[in-house]
Amino acid sequence: MVRSSTFNKLFITTTMLAALALTGCESTSVGGSTGVDLSDLNEQLDEIVSNNSCSASFQCKVLEVGERACGGPSRYVVYSTLNTPQEQAEQLAEQITSLEKDSEQPLSVNDCSPVLPVQSLCISEQCQAIEIK
Repeated sequence: MVRSSTFNKLFITTTMLAALALTGCESTSVGGSTGVDLSDLNEQLDEIVSNNSCSASFQCKVLEVGERACGGPSRYVVYSTLNTPQEQAEQLAEQITSLEKDSEQPLSVNDCSPVLPVQSLCISEQCQAIEIK
């Protein structure tokens, strides 16, 4: 009797651990399950912000996009609120940042190179990035 009780407990424990391990594998495939490609999202964002025409500097905004392995955004994107759907641009930037945070890419030499913050100004009727040094 003791043997069968111990065997049943061991069997149940093993089965539960196996089930947990399998469900853990399913939930970790965040990027793969959505089918969203990082380069496609970057292309969409670049397309949305491509028309940078402006009449005043208050129409120019800066988005932090991506996540570097050592912290901070991987790039800054300047866009015009006059021609860009701001909410859509912000959502794409958040998706890109989330995917870059979740990616498990190994560090390369350039991952921690400084990405200087930028300010946006309307110069010659175009939103332009000015590096802050």
